[in-house]
Amino acid sequence: MPLNVEKYAISTQTNGIPLICPMKRYTDTLRMVEDRHAPGVILLLGHGAGFFKETWEPTIEDIFALDKKRKRVREVWALDCQNHGEACVLNEDILVRTPEVLTIWDYAEAFASLYKSGLFGPLNPELHKVVLCGHSAGSVAVTLSTSYFNPPFRIPYSSLILVDPPIWGREKEDQDSEVYKMVAAMTPVRKDVWKSNEEAAKWLGSRMPWGSWDKRILEKYTKYGIRTLPTAFYPDRNEGVTLTTHRSCENIAFTGKRFAYDALNRLNQICEHVPVHLIYGENNDMFERDVQDSLINPQERRTFASIVRIEDAGHLVVQEAPTKVAGAIYEILLAEYTNNKGITNVSSKL
Repeated sequence: MPLNVEKYAISTQTNGIPLICPMKRYTDTLRMVEDRHAPGVILLLGHGAGFFKETWEPTIEDIFALDKKRKRVREVWALDCQNHGEACVLNEDILVRTPEVLTIWDYAEAFASLYKSGLFGPLNPELHKVVLCGHSAGSVAVTLSTSYFNPPFRIPYSSLILVDPPIWGREKEDQDSEVYKMVAAMTPVRKDVWKSNEEAAKWLGSRMPWGSWDKRILEKYTKYGIRTLPTAFYPDRNEGVTLTTHRSCENIAFTGKRFAYDALNRLNQICEHVPVHLIYGENNDMFERDVQDSLINPQERRTFASIVRIEDAGHLVVQEAPTKVAGAIYEILLAEYTNNKGITNVSSKL
């Protein structure tokens, strides 16, 4: 489905050094006249470790296709974490010199800064529902972004959607799955240089996890996720290509578990004020089911508006089943648009 795509960028300086966060705004080309005062949902998307804003595009296309008749979704924004994708290219000199400058809080700040920027135009809370959705590490970021609005009842977001969040109860600390341990060990050392784009695409497509992804996702990954050498990370390599997100930047996600507990604490504070929805891949590869279930804890005030498990997909559900993810997200958006809370406390499968 053809979409209008506009590019924007904002700067954050969570730790005192400015970092650029590039983003894209997606709208439906079939809407002849854009009225930014008209009611509708504004959806903001955050990606997981190793990915970037464009890997959301197949899901975005499917959401707008589902919305073809109802016209409930006004616009969708996808943001790069400041050390991933295009942002990694723009910020690479800083990231090479001071890799410790960036944490998931920078990504969280980007969402809050976008909301405050005025780029959405005039917002009426009764008409415009701003929904934040994050996958994996992105779910930590969108949760933490609510920390820029206090007290919790003043959070301006209509709801949060957390897709396979790496957040769990403290009683499950250090109960990592074997798959998680393997991915954490391989990420900082795996192959990331090839002779050409074609060789890179062929190599990736023939191996896990890339080979298990939806074809459209793999096309986006090889289109936007590969860049020519040299780079600030590989200044002495003058031939070939590498990933736009350097493996050291992706690996930061495996060293920041404390931020997941920051997000856990924030969920304790906000669930009674903002509907929070959970979408999981039904295959428990990266995280065991009991670890996931520990996130749900009414005694600690973590109650969720809905829980959906998507069949035939695991932690990388956005990459493996983008159409099903779009369907799950769209059902939540429809409920937000109609202010229908009737999906509270349900668990379903797609």
